[in-house]
Amino acid sequence: MYRVMIVDDEPLILAGIASLLDWKEYGCEISGKAANGQQALKLMEEQKPDIVITDIKMPGMDGIGFMKAVKERGWDDVIFILLTNLEEFSLARQALSLGAVEYLVKMELTEEKLADSLKLAMERREMKRKAEAAGTAVTVSREDAVREYIEKLLTDGGTFSGGASSGNAGEASAQHQGEGYDSCLRRPVLAIISFNYGYEGFSSDFTREDQKKVISFAENIIEQMVKGYFDHSCLVRRELNSLVLVMSTDGIEDYREQIRSLGEKIISVVKDYFEVSVSVAVSSRRESLGEFGALLYEAMSATNHYFYHSLDPVVFYSEECETSARHTGSFHIGFLKKDLSQAVALNDSGRLEEILDQVACLLREHNPSRQQAVNACANLYFFLSSFFEDGEEPDFPYEVNIMEKLGRLGTLGQIIQWINWFKEAVSRILERRRDTRVDKIAEMVREYVMEHYKERITLGQAAEALNISQGYLSTAFKKQSGESFTNYVSAIKIEKAKELIASHQYMMYEVSDLLGFDTPFYFSKVFKKVTGMSPKEYEAQCLKQKKL
Repeated sequence: MYRVMIVDDEPLILAGIASLLDWKEYGCEISGKAANGQQALKLMEEQKPDIVITDIKMPGMDGIGFMKAVKERGWDDVIFILLTNLEEFSLARQALSLGAVEYLVKMELTEEKLADSLKLAMERREMKRKAEAAGTAVTVSREDAVREYIEKLLTDGGTFSGGASSGNAGEASAQHQGEGYDSCLRRPVLAIISFNYGYEGFSSDFTREDQKKVISFAENIIEQMVKGYFDHSCLVRRELNSLVLVMSTDGIEDYREQIRSLGEKIISVVKDYFEVSVSVAVSSRRESLGEFGALLYEAMSATNHYFYHSLDPVVFYSEECETSARHTGSFHIGFLKKDLSQAVALNDSGRLEEILDQVACLLREHNPSRQQAVNACANLYFFLSSFFEDGEEPDFPYEVNIMEKLGRLGTLGQIIQWINWFKEAVSRILERRRDTRVDKIAEMVREYVMEHYKERITLGQAAEALNISQGYLSTAFKKQSGESFTNYVSAIKIEKAKELIASHQYMMYEVSDLLGFDTPFYFSKVFKKVTGMSPKEYEAQCLKQKKL
């Protein structure tokens, strides 16, 4: 019988957990209960439990301090299951780093979840017992050597560049060395476990360092889960968002079903605990670890297949994976930038949505690589953000770490989801600008010109004063007023010039200076263009009319 201790400062929780299961049915018994870590340590000296279910936050000594104290006393064979509240996630992560196999949210605790956690803890305890009985110092050393070998192969790119063996000396050497580890990993299968965060990613206050910690904690959990399915395996970090798992399937006839079951369990646990989606891409079975390059290539092909199709998150390598990975060379969206510029300038949200829908269609049709698709999204983001200067549109979805966020998208479907989200965000801005500002652009420009007609007025000055882009001002004003900004400014200045000339109080060069023209010659040229006569001719006409 496994001895189980429950530690919690709430009597109702202690009683509730104790009565939630028929412990004998699972080969367990409740050996003791404690209200905090200090009481639990005293009981442990007497009862020596195999499994401890403990709360994280308790008076006196909390769960973290309790776990550290247990480790300091050398009781490494004790298995911990954590009880936590949702707001205590950071503490739960710390507890996982201390070796806890599971953590359970109190408000979501059910008989089934407790039973699953108990089974996992029992499996871990049994493995420790077997290891102690067998004296596995040599085995651990052997497993470490296999891990180092696999990590080196991953660093070297798997000593492999394609689906078939190239037969070069380096690969032959790797194959020979790999065959030396067959006693640990016979008939290996390789799986790539990818963490796909979706277009929302982690929250904005979730740092890259936090991300690394979560992956590390998830790695610890997955490593223990794998041991419940395969006697011999090796799990290593491939990059920030993925793990490589090599399993020995020797003597396992239905190894695919066993891997599928494990994969589904990993997906479920990571989703429940960390709210992160996972995909598991699996190679075929090979005879020797010396074929590591082929194993890695097949798992990567299956990963690519999931990127394009994202149907079943547990993907086994097949010929279909080969065809999925063939994309059509370069992928660019630069030809759409002119249309995007016009849509933004006119606040045409409908046209903007059409263009971004076109981008999504192009991604589906051309099957670009994941990096090409991510780069296309980044180009879209930075290009459109240039139209919304800081302060002009505070609701623009600015992201300091946009490349990191886009890099978390694990499937083509998630990338298209991001495009749709971005489309809706920018479209809302354009609609709001159209409703609150576009209809007033002409009015705003007229007011500005009437206030500054005595000065030299340029499109750039007006745009800066009105806090909008030059292109937007020019296009919107012409659309609403029917004339260009320059022609409107000229018309207003000439109307004022006509008033000054008709007063017969100013020389022509004085009128030019009063209205901000660069030179009297330029003033005369503009005047004639607008009125059809020179300033002198207009003055003469005014004098003639006055005499009449």
